[in-house]
Amino acid sequence: MKKILSIAIAAFIALVFYSCDKGSKGKKTFLPNVTGAAGEVVVVLDKAVWEESIGKTYNDILREEYPMLPQSEPIFDVVMIPPSAFTDIFKSHRNIVITKVGSEFAQAQIVLQRDVWAAPQTVLNIVGPTYPAIAKMLNDDKDRFVQLLEQAERDRVVQNAIRYEEKGLRKLLEKKFDISLNFPKGYQLRLDTTDFVWISHETPDISQGIFIYQYPYTDENTFTLNYLVEKRNSFVNKYVPGPTEGSYMITETLIAPIFQPLMYKNRYFGQLRGLWDVQMHPMGGPFVSYTTVDEERNRVITVEGYIYAPRFNKRNYVRQLEALLLTFSLGSENAKE
Repeated sequence: MKKILSIAIAAFIALVFYSCDKGSKGKKTFLPNVTGAAGEVVVVLDKAVWEESIGKTYNDILREEYPMLPQSEPIFDVVMIPPSAFTDIFKSHRNIVITKVGSEFAQAQIVLQRDVWAAPQTVLNIVGPTYPAIAKMLNDDKDRFVQLLEQAERDRVVQNAIRYEEKGLRKLLEKKFDISLNFPKGYQLRLDTTDFVWISHETPDISQGIFIYQYPYTDENTFTLNYLVEKRNSFVNKYVPGPTEGSYMITETLIAPIFQPLMYKNRYFGQLRGLWDVQMHPMGGPFVSYTTVDEERNRVITVEGYIYAPRFNKRNYVRQLEALLLTFSLGSENAKE
């Protein structure tokens, strides 16, 4: 009897340990793991309105082109199904959008739920009195609609990076730059020089890399497209060689990068999205960077992710890197926490 009881207790402890942090935001859960591919969204909608304004609205928003990729890719892959098909096989999906129409809804709105049937899962209930009311709300509030799904994808990447963290890389950056970034296993240090660090994950087919560099904050025009591109080139031209003698990384200018100011976690960033190239060698891909000012040290810090995957779609790789970049925090901010 004691032996059976011991086995039962051990099994219970193992189950608790296994399930302790796989829910959204690292919450404890006993739910099964989510299914579905990264960047995929299941939209549950009455088939009769797939071709009408509401169906078109979902497709227009979710299948909009992802910015600054070498080849056209949608921001999400949409799987549209009728309510009758929404069975257990779909209920475990990572991202679910459910449309509900009825007189009980006074106005159209987005109702967020997490970890309903699986974990880490995001379920967006799109509710309203009529389909036209919902379509109007989605068009008016499409940024929030998309960002909820984008954030869900990023959160899963970050959760994995923290669970299987390459702690030595975070400690290196804490010591060198007094900043924190999370890297999952597989990332390795490529170069560590005065004000520039290069970290990457390499496979035979794909390179996912991150640059971290700093320079004095001396110009109030720092947060402009031209200035940030000029600074980027000054570092990557010098420290990122190409595969042939005399070649080096540059910023593609035929398709100009996009600059966007934004606030994230109460910190101002200048975001750059663009394409990188290699001078004197046929090689390139997308990059995204985030630049901010450390007022206490009067310095500018940039964290950048780039992808080289010539035979593959690149959206999910960019999204993975962007999630890691947005784990950025200054040492002083960590101390306050």
